[in-house]
Amino acid sequence: MAVVLCLLQTVVLVAQDDAAPLNGISAKVLFIDYNTPNSIDGFKPTNGIELAYLRNINENFAIGIPLKVGIASINGSEDKTTLFSLDAVGQFQIGSVESIVRPYLFAGIGIVFEQFEENNAQIPLGLGLYVRAGGSSFFTVQGEYRNSFGENRENLQLGIGWHFKLKPQPRVDGPLDTDGDGLPDAQDYCPNEAGTMLANGCPDSDDDGVPNGEDDCPTVKGPAENRGCPVNAPAPVTPPVPAAIGDRDGDGINDLLDQCPDQPGTIALKGCPPSTPAQQPTVPATTTPPVVVAPQQTQVPAGGANIDSDGDGLVDSRDECPTVAGPIQLLGCPDSDNDGIKDKDDRCPNIPGEALHSGCPDTDKDGIADDKDDCPNLAGKSSANGCPDADGDGTQDRDDDCPNEKGSASNRGCPVYDADNDGIPDKDDLCPNQRGPVSTKGCPDTDSDGIPDKSDLCPTEAGVAGANGCPDGDGDGTPNHLDKCPDEKGTNEGCPDISTEDKEVLAFAAKNVQFETGKATLKAQSYTSLDKVAEILKKYPRYNLNVDGHTDDTGDAGANRILSEERASSCYQYLLARGVDVSRMNYKGYGESKPIAPNNSEEGRERNRRVEFNMFVR
Repeated sequence: MAVVLCLLQTVVLVAQDDAAPLNGISAKVLFIDYNTPNSIDGFKPTNGIELAYLRNINENFAIGIPLKVGIASINGSEDKTTLFSLDAVGQFQIGSVESIVRPYLFAGIGIVFEQFEENNAQIPLGLGLYVRAGGSSFFTVQGEYRNSFGENRENLQLGIGWHFKLKPQPRVDGPLDTDGDGLPDAQDYCPNEAGTMLANGCPDSDDDGVPNGEDDCPTVKGPAENRGCPVNAPAPVTPPVPAAIGDRDGDGINDLLDQCPDQPGTIALKGCPPSTPAQQPTVPATTTPPVVVAPQQTQVPAGGANIDSDGDGLVDSRDECPTVAGPIQLLGCPDSDNDGIKDKDDRCPNIPGEALHSGCPDTDKDGIADDKDDCPNLAGKSSANGCPDADGDGTQDRDDDCPNEKGSASNRGCPVYDADNDGIPDKDDLCPNQRGPVSTKGCPDTDSDGIPDKSDLCPTEAGVAGANGCPDGDGDGTPNHLDKCPDEKGTNEGCPDISTEDKEVLAFAAKNVQFETGKATLKAQSYTSLDKVAEILKKYPRYNLNVDGHTDDTGDAGANRILSEERASSCYQYLLARGVDVSRMNYKGYGESKPIAPNNSEEGRERNRRVEFNMFVR
């Protein structure tokens, strides 16, 4: 009891009134009665204690785990038996959680250990009452009937104690972080877009500290003073809109963008001609001085050859995309993602990428473009479509049950093992070390009846599943070698069952056969019942009969046994006279040793004075 009080005092410290409770703990003193429900004289209540944990699933239903320790007088014994029990119960609580008085019903199942030597399963059923004593504390009383699967183990229990509802710790909310990037909204320059700490919470694709919205080169790292672009990188070219179309030197570059508008040049030199020796064409040496020809003015071809339809500074005749504006260095074609690859040649025109992958990115740098990579953020192998594949068997690690061992895709990346070489993989083989057919999932089947030898009671003789692999000629489920009636269906050792009507006749005869008081002489009113017993024996020729005599406990036990045997003999002799074969019957007297009712009343003693007719297969 001191342990219970200490536990209660401890629980009070955590029972608060400011949170909705889900969990509870209780302790009770128990009063235990094993005598009354087992009809044992003498009311001998004993004691125990119960500690229980309770969890509310909702407002009205809870589950609990009670642990009990106590002592009991079992079978009326003066010696006390120590009991330990553990239950699982469901509890239905009636009314509102705010109610001062709240009844409940419960049921469950548990196991009881007696001295840790024997055990039996019990089913607890009962009702109880909570009476609120504080915000989270309740006085509780509970009555319980426990039905047992063991003999003479039913019992009643009354529990009185205290119950506490345990409160959860209040949750402490942190600062608001709407985009979940780890930077509180109060410090986040882009609170609705996940970003990096370096860019004050804003997106920064190249991780250079310059937010994408301020970065002229958002996919390439560069310093903030160069607007996020590398120092040596050329600034993005945005062709100006020319005031008027003109190309005086006919080199295809608009005069407004041509640094040498009066001399034909190249796009690479911004409209100027080559000037270095390496760029000058080599004139072969001759003995005759070369003829110097005065430069002629480049003629503008007729027919409007200097037209620039898209206004990007490159005349249509040299513009690969004459109807869509684009930079000169890309021959007049647009580049939406500024990755240096023309949109018409770019497989991913809106995402900066690499020329190696036709303009698509390769985020994980595994040589496989993101649009063809099943795992674009994890470096992988081409055999696994860009995903990691540690063993190189072509099955991606995420789908590979054996990621470090080469195997088959059909076996989820694992090797196919077949230890007994029967053609059935070990994982599907119920007998992996013994060869067997598919029909028995790889287990041996010597008699080929479809039942594996390990489950076949007749492994060398073909049989049926209903008889555990043994032959069963009449198909009643009893194997031939155990069937006492192999040509007739039945469940009584293979023989036909005695009908319900005939069983009732035998039971009636046991109660209706009467004798003279204190004698073995049959009364005439018994003859009709005995005649029906004789008819039943003739109806079931494969059955034998035991005639068993019994008395109450009045008088000397030895005399009672002799009287019971003489009465059984009288019935035996009568049945012989009615044509029942002597080889089919036995008789015996048991006296007062096998009562079927208490001998403490006239009704009980009358039931105990009887002759039973028990038929069995010979």
